[in-house]
Amino acid sequence: MWSGFSLIKIYNLRKEHNMWLWILAAIVLIALFALVDREIYFYEGTHLSPRIQAWLYDRWAKRYDIGKGESQKQDAEFLAKPLLSALKGAPAPMILDVATGTGRLPFALTREADFSGSVIAVDISTGMLSKAAEKLEDSKEAVSLLQYETFPLPFPDQSFDAVACLEALEVMPEMDTPLAECQRLLRPGGILLTSRGTEASGRRAKVVDAREFTRRLNNAGFIDVEITPWWRVFDRVFARKPGGLVPASIKPLSDILTCSNCGQVGMLAQPLSFECKNCGKTLSVSDSGVVQYS
Repeated sequence: MWSGFSLIKIYNLRKEHNMWLWILAAIVLIALFALVDREIYFYEGTHLSPRIQAWLYDRWAKRYDIGKGESQKQDAEFLAKPLLSALKGAPAPMILDVATGTGRLPFALTREADFSGSVIAVDISTGMLSKAAEKLEDSKEAVSLLQYETFPLPFPDQSFDAVACLEALEVMPEMDTPLAECQRLLRPGGILLTSRGTEASGRRAKVVDAREFTRRLNNAGFIDVEITPWWRVFDRVFARKPGGLVPASIKPLSDILTCSNCGQVGMLAQPLSFECKNCGKTLSVSDSGVVQYS
């Protein structure tokens, strides 16, 4: 038979055991919250799978531009005009915008009175591209939107006079592959417009200093690297692929898209689909005009 002292001792032991369980649960929850905050909100899903990252951006798309309002006011002076000036040898340039998001750069370019080129804007997120389609409603003839998840991108070598990749290298698993892909897609003498995340961003695991960033660009085959302060958490970066620029002729997205099934270039554009001219594989096109490659 249990004595009163024994029962009290057992009660206290159980109470202490439960207390430690609660402490352990609290530690797990705090660690989980820190992980979610770091991986999802701070690094924007960089270390997760492309599909999860795309899902996250789909969720953020409607409010994505709100936090970038101040920097976007400078897009004409800091992005569009300098890029067109660098492309003065290509009066009607073919431009690829990798990780276009909500279409920030295409929007700025198509607002320039002297822009007569074409932009193909690619992003992992259908939600972001749908938002871009809204913003670019009156520029449909100059901008094509493509949802695509990974590298290499489905275009032939040397297809573009300029390739842009803004505010994105820091949220990719690594930057050497996208830089090499930008170099592949540029024509000789073509222009790369990208950005370097600054130390002020706090993304220490993804930020490289300006000297190292320049070295990586050089290793990828770029010259004439110019790094300029842009806004608090990013520097603007221009670089050039060696050679003299012979501009690409403007082509619609359907003419330079590579089929994932047979590898042939060129698709037949229809109102709600693209169809490979060689094997018949089809890609769907959303009501807003976004071509769904994956």
